[in-house]
Amino acid sequence: MAGTIRVLIVDDVQESRDNVERLLRFEPDIQIVGSASRGQEAIELTLRHAPDIVLMDVNMPDMDGIQATRAIMSQLPTVGVIMMSVLNEPDVLRRAMLAGAREYLVKPFSLDELLSSIRNVHQSAPRIVLAAASPDQPSAVTAQKPAGQATVVTVASAKGGVGRSVMAANLAIAVRQIGQQRVALVDADIAFGDVAVMMNVTGGKTLTDVVGRQRMIDSELVATIATEHASGVHLILPPETPQEAELVTADIVRGLLQAMVDQYDVILVDTRPGFDDINLTIFDSSDVILLVVTMEMTAIKAARQFIEISDLLGYPPGRVRLVLNRQNTFSGIPAEEIGESLRRPIWATIPDEPGPMLRSVNEGVPLVSQPTPSKASDELNRIAREILGDSTDPSIQSNGERRQERGLARLLRVGRRGE
Repeated sequence: MAGTIRVLIVDDVQESRDNVERLLRFEPDIQIVGSASRGQEAIELTLRHAPDIVLMDVNMPDMDGIQATRAIMSQLPTVGVIMMSVLNEPDVLRRAMLAGAREYLVKPFSLDELLSSIRNVHQSAPRIVLAAASPDQPSAVTAQKPAGQATVVTVASAKGGVGRSVMAANLAIAVRQIGQQRVALVDADIAFGDVAVMMNVTGGKTLTDVVGRQRMIDSELVATIATEHASGVHLILPPETPQEAELVTADIVRGLLQAMVDQYDVILVDTRPGFDDINLTIFDSSDVILLVVTMEMTAIKAARQFIEISDLLGYPPGRVRLVLNRQNTFSGIPAEEIGESLRRPIWATIPDEPGPMLRSVNEGVPLVSQPTPSKASDELNRIAREILGDSTDPSIQSNGERRQERGLARLLRVGRRGE
């Protein structure tokens, strides 16, 4: 049945399995596809039936639900696992979520609680049907990208409040200061962009000035709407109001990026959370996506979904790089566990320095521009040097002249040949 949620029940107690099945039996949008009493059996049935939802008990004799969930998510990452347990303990909840569970129900639970969890997880699960390239192949956009054009670095996040815009602004200035390259920063958080505030820029043209002129987007138009920051970074600012933002389409953003790649050496793009048309256009055009995550369960859960969707889209694993922001020792979640949970190595770590960072935002002076260095600015500068790199490749040209190939571009292009 179209629209039916297929559910697998896993519990080592027969009575518990029967009770859950009785609760769900008369729901027209739910179909029970099987039940299992052990962790290994749960893995086998999940691989066989590919359910939408697995209701997973924590305590089982041969393999606990957390281990089984980790094994399932490594093979079928789009399955939504809902953990069930009589244990209402933060440590168990943390381990369950790190293993890949999307919800956690404490027994005994009501029918309303169970149905709400099942439907919420099913609705939020990544279910993208695309004729996408395999994960080992580049997407069509990047595969056709001519050598010698700008390195496009997108700073992304799966939820707000993780410091994405702060990182984009600081990296743009750091790249400019270190390499003296032609650098542009595009604020593609179309409705609620903050880059102008963080860089203390007022006035100037915005993406609204491109509306109605998408067929005429060229280097000259880009030059007219770009605002030059004191650092030398060129800013492409978002519309001033959410109402104007509704006029900016994915076609406008695509045309803008295509016109910019010949004008700049490095383009940083700040985005908004999610996979809407505009973000998909940006991700497809990016050489690398820096996925920003913080040390909180909601951010880790959202980042996992981002990675699952990027895999479904056929992006090579090396294109999405994990950046741990606000790293600290008091969150209760070790950094290595975050990498293991997301099945991605942590590519960069920004230390938590709330005082200096907050002052830099309020003053409109990015951290890397301030005279007093900090651990966070040191790491941001290190990332900027990674973006710039120091390897030469004669096949890379800019404006007819041979130039140094940027570090990330070199790594990604080599990776595309070998992946």
